[in-house]
Amino acid sequence: MSRGAPLRAAIRRLTEAIQSLTPARDVAQMVVEEARRLASASRAGLCLFAEERDMLDYVAVAGENAQEIVGLRIKVADSLSEPVIKTGHPLLHDRRTALETGDLFAPTDEENSARKSAPRWTSSEALSGPRSAVVVPVFSAGRIIGTLSALNKVDSASGLSPFPAFDQDDIDQLSLLAEFVSLAQKVEATSRMAYEQGRELTVLYQATQTVSSSLSVQKVMDEVLEAICAHLEHHAAVFFLLNDDRTHLFIAAERGLSREESDIQLSVEEGIHAQALNSGRARLIADTETYDEYVDISERTRALSVMYAPIRSREESHGLLIVTSLQRNVYQPEDLKLLSAVALQAGIAMENAWLYEDAQRQAEEANALYELSQRVNETLKVEQVLNFVADSALELLKADKFALLLRDPKTDRLTPQITRNLDPVLAFGETGHAIGEGIGGWVFDWQTPQAVSDVFADRRNESAPIHQAGVASTLCVPMHVGEEVIGVIHVMSDRRRLFTVAEMGLLYTIANQSAVAVANALLFEQTREQSQEMKTYFKRVANAIGKALTESDLPKILADISLELMRGDRCAVYQATSETLTLVASAQCRASAMPDATMQVGSGLAGWVAKRGQSLAIADLTGDARADMHGWIKKEGLTSYLGIPVKLGRHTVGVLEVYTHEPREYSKEEVNLLASFTRRVRVAEQLAPLSNEIDLEKGDHAGTE
Repeated sequence: MSRGAPLRAAIRRLTEAIQSLTPARDVAQMVVEEARRLASASRAGLCLFAEERDMLDYVAVAGENAQEIVGLRIKVADSLSEPVIKTGHPLLHDRRTALETGDLFAPTDEENSARKSAPRWTSSEALSGPRSAVVVPVFSAGRIIGTLSALNKVDSASGLSPFPAFDQDDIDQLSLLAEFVSLAQKVEATSRMAYEQGRELTVLYQATQTVSSSLSVQKVMDEVLEAICAHLEHHAAVFFLLNDDRTHLFIAAERGLSREESDIQLSVEEGIHAQALNSGRARLIADTETYDEYVDISERTRALSVMYAPIRSREESHGLLIVTSLQRNVYQPEDLKLLSAVALQAGIAMENAWLYEDAQRQAEEANALYELSQRVNETLKVEQVLNFVADSALELLKADKFALLLRDPKTDRLTPQITRNLDPVLAFGETGHAIGEGIGGWVFDWQTPQAVSDVFADRRNESAPIHQAGVASTLCVPMHVGEEVIGVIHVMSDRRRLFTVAEMGLLYTIANQSAVAVANALLFEQTREQSQEMKTYFKRVANAIGKALTESDLPKILADISLELMRGDRCAVYQATSETLTLVASAQCRASAMPDATMQVGSGLAGWVAKRGQSLAIADLTGDARADMHGWIKKEGLTSYLGIPVKLGRHTVGVLEVYTHEPREYSKEEVNLLASFTRRVRVAEQLAPLSNEIDLEKGDHAGTE
């Protein structure tokens, strides 16, 4: 029979024993019996650490002298287990010498000769001590808890000795059996815990019945304290909860403390209470005088016995439930388990109450957001929209200060549009923040909301400090209009505050709702201003046309007004024939750097516009091959370009160009505005007679690049 069949049978027997909740000690005995049988050993034993980890207890033995060995305690240093415990690796032990066993690595002739002449084992020598052994570690939760060993292999398969040594297969089999030892202990511990929890829940039923039905956090804490004081001996019972910054514990409810003592706060960094809170494990101090780290919660009398139970829900700590007594050794482990169970129920009940309060708050927020949405969308007045946003943010987030900053496309800086309870110059300077500077600039650049509880300690604040305006904490979110970010919203606090994820989501919602309304209001205001400007320009053009004495006056007037209308730095007007462009007017151009007097249609910037009959807007001319053909552009340091075809019907009869020194992205509305302006002043009719070579059969295509 192969060695695999007995191993499978052993695994099946052990698995069935564990499934039937056989006590761990009985499973251990089964393991050593299976180990002895599978390894063909004269004896097998299981050793586990005693309380002192330098000692081992034989908890199960099978084979020779089993009854005398079980219960024996030995030193680790005096056993074969020592190297296994130190290294965590299995051990193969063979008492024979190298000359008897031979060199496994290419033995020399001299060594072979010595091996042949070495004495053989006798029966009496074999019985004098362990001839061979295999020892493997027993692990639990990644830690060695003992060893499993087999001694003196009895079945000989070697011609060299009647006492064969163990091999790698024996190590593998014993290592597998060792896992059943730790598994049985885990199953037994789980079963014991389930039994104890069942007993505790039975005791706690009456105490927690009213707690679980309450949806008030304060009522939950009061009822928990009443239940504890009714079942446990106590001098004081106190609910400590974490503050917003999670740096201290404050008293939220208590029994047995004076009014002055109810203001006590405990640090979460040091003390036994901090250990219990951070580890999430209950602690029992039978005698506080033996603990230097103990921090008393009473200023009048020193407690001698204390229990700490963390208040948790969903693996998150909310605080501590502490019970003290003026007697030593008054509490037992069962009392600590009872307190822990009450604290667990309290944590769940408190979270339910918080969820209920959150649901109520969310309903209020939903109504407020609906009202905000209605109000910001019912007006196109920028000032009213900004005031609605500021009022809503301050009210919903209970904040102290507010600021809304928008990107100025001319300066590419974030400038404050509205602030509340904040000096805008002190917080953002005379010209606002550059993109990427300060917390707001970082949020705009990375389009990522940020909650900063300590503004002064945040490195991003150094480049554009807002703490000097009295800001301790801030919540900052970007304002999106589609894929574009137009600004940021700051909600700030005078004191250090930990803004929650829910508050961040709320402000993000406010920002998203208000961003479109703000953008629409600004666009409406800008359009209205441009409309007024257009009316003014049209009047000026009409007056100019009425006074024009020659045909060349109108192109010059067009260049001057277009330059002013688009806030440009240079302007040129070209007349177009079928093949060439001729400069007929310019504005703000120096005599030493005039635009090209003539050029071919299709060549350069104006040539491109004339050939295609399309508008062309370029924010940065650097590297543009069409701009490279005009040397005067580089000489003048011009950066952006807008070219508009001047059309008569479907035919392009001229080109209007506007240049700026600073990079500028022309919007579609601006392009359409200038194109509309050129049509209304009817400059095409003035340019067309200058072109005697215009191909009236040629069709141009209108559009915008």
